[in-house]
Amino acid sequence: MSTDRNQIINKLEDELKNNSFVFAFWLEGADAHGTVDEYSDIDVWLDVQDGHEGMVIEQVRSVLSQIAQLDFEHEVEHPHPKIRQMFFHLTGTSGFLIIDVCVQSHSREFWYTKGYADEKVKILFDKENVIQFRDLNKTEFQSLQNKKVEELKKTFVFFQAWVMKGVNRGHFLEALSSYHSFILEPLVELLRIQHQPTKREFGLKHVERDIPKDVLLILEDLYKVNSTEEISTKAQKANELFFDVLKKIKKENIIT
Repeated sequence: MSTDRNQIINKLEDELKNNSFVFAFWLEGADAHGTVDEYSDIDVWLDVQDGHEGMVIEQVRSVLSQIAQLDFEHEVEHPHPKIRQMFFHLTGTSGFLIIDVCVQSHSREFWYTKGYADEKVKILFDKENVIQFRDLNKTEFQSLQNKKVEELKKTFVFFQAWVMKGVNRGHFLEALSSYHSFILEPLVELLRIQHQPTKREFGLKHVERDIPKDVLLILEDLYKVNSTEEISTKAQKANELFFDVLKKIKKENIIT
């Protein structure tokens, strides 16, 4: 019998809800947003009594092993000191059905922000009212956006010296790296501020959903370069787009 995501999720829920040290179990990502397809992974989040994180990870491993043999498991260092993150995969399942498990210590202070970056969760259980939503502080958010736009405006042209250094030397890979870092990445960030300001830091993740199709096609073309000559030409086009977007942001009062 094939293993599907619902079987995995239901099994984890049934077993973990009886663990008195696990206070909450919820899903982020595609399950929370209702966008699951055959390429979606499973983003599992668990809130756990401090000091019992390792034990719960062992339970997760055991539960998954009851479904099918594990053919991959790996822990990565999460940037937050109170979160442990593990990746698992079950034999016989799609290579895309990666189980991404984040176990956070109960003492971690956190909340989701209403109206920010489409923050949604799918709650399987919450015994201690762990999952909280707070309103976006619009004044603070606007101030941060304003500062970021001014920073992008100040640095966008200046740091292109590294791009042209690679171009002029005929060093394609060096020029390409700088082109991505100092032209395309800030351009994407500015486009996000224009169209999806709460997702400013998402980079290219889900960009197809967040930017209008006509702009997306232009952006895709800017990424298609095969020589230093093309980098030079498309850098000019990127500059034109950047300052056009900047004018629209000012005009539309996206920033004050």
